[in-house]
Amino acid sequence: MSWRKTSPTHFSKEHLSMLKKKQIDNIQGWLFITPPLIVFSVFIFIPMGVAFFISLQKWNLLSPMKFIGLANYIKMFSSDHFWNSVMVSLLYAAGTVPVTVLLGLVIAIMLNQGLYGVSFYRIMIYLPVITSMAAAAIVFQYLFEPNIGFFNYILSIFHLPPMQWLNDRHQALIAVIIVGIWKRVGYNAIIFLAGLQAIPRYYYEAATIDGASKFQMVRSITIPLLSSVTFFVTVMQIIASLKVFTSIVVMTEGGPARGTDVLPYFLYKNAFQYHKMGYASAAAIFLFTIIFIFTLLQFKYGEKKVHYQ
Repeated sequence: MSWRKTSPTHFSKEHLSMLKKKQIDNIQGWLFITPPLIVFSVFIFIPMGVAFFISLQKWNLLSPMKFIGLANYIKMFSSDHFWNSVMVSLLYAAGTVPVTVLLGLVIAIMLNQGLYGVSFYRIMIYLPVITSMAAAAIVFQYLFEPNIGFFNYILSIFHLPPMQWLNDRHQALIAVIIVGIWKRVGYNAIIFLAGLQAIPRYYYEAATIDGASKFQMVRSITIPLLSSVTFFVTVMQIIASLKVFTSIVVMTEGGPARGTDVLPYFLYKNAFQYHKMGYASAAAIFLFTIIFIFTLLQFKYGEKKVHYQ
């Protein structure tokens, strides 16, 4: 029996070639991720680091900074106004997220039925997403006007009493929730539609042969196979609802009686009206932490693939 011997020269050349290729791959990888890292550093990491530093200070933009440690956080967590803003933000999310997700799914299923002019409907549904929220909020202010507004006109058709909408603490929150739903449901519908079009048709064909109804197919095929898409849409809508700001500023300014004083408006007000930069930065860090947690959940669980085979 003869043994094939590999010469040291051949081995070293092959080894060096593999090492060189690996180094080139590493360099290429760093070249690809460097631009996003720079963007994230300039617009996210560095600003958040500065915000955390300011949150440890007492600063009103005019006088020099004074280090006070965690005093801003202690004050924030013991403030009734802060917890009111947290509750309002949660109520806003609870009112917008389920409705936008469900409506988006229903609209996507309808558009996926091969309707005539589906491209036109997709454009019309997506128009609110690309519409300026400031402009839309001004229009909705007139629609919610108690005396001549469109919504009270609809109520009068059904012989229902008019609502005060933006003049009532609880009704104002309902009003901004309606605006949020109008703004974001189109985004969900387009994402769901993309997910629906990725589901193989033979599942539905087999279910039709077995005598399944439309509802049974949606319940047993569509919804399970859209689980990852649904999770993505839900997390994105939670994040969007926690960041709502423009409609609040234009329509209610946090009122009446702090009824729409969401967290972003709370920190804006403390920063630029009361000039409590450290206190506002502490609220910003809290909001960033909540959003970051949901982002991590999306990265961890949103990547789970649905296998159609």
